[in-house]
Amino acid sequence: MKSAKEPKVKLTLTVKKSAIENAKKYAQLDGSSLSNIVEDYLVEYSKTSKAENQSDFKSSLAYQLMGCAKGGPLDNMTDDEIQDMRIKDRYSL
Repeated sequence: MKSAKEPKVKLTLTVKKSAIENAKKYAQLDGSSLSNIVEDYLVEYSKTSKAENQSDFKSSLAYQLMGCAKGGPLDNMTDDEIQDMRIKDRYSL
């Protein structure tokens, strides 16, 4: 049974020139295209759930060190509240 071929759409990215040049060399050596490499990455990236990503972060050194400076202005906030605040500041939310 044949499956319906999913249509391709164009994607514009802004990436460092050196990263593109290196990726094109890798793709050529791999016998692939840069588009295929990016597509494969996006497919694999989207397979990991948000819970798995959060679990990875919560086991990281950065997460373990959050809130370790006692007596500071953030002392009365939980680690999750501090993390939310930093994300909102970073992305202007």
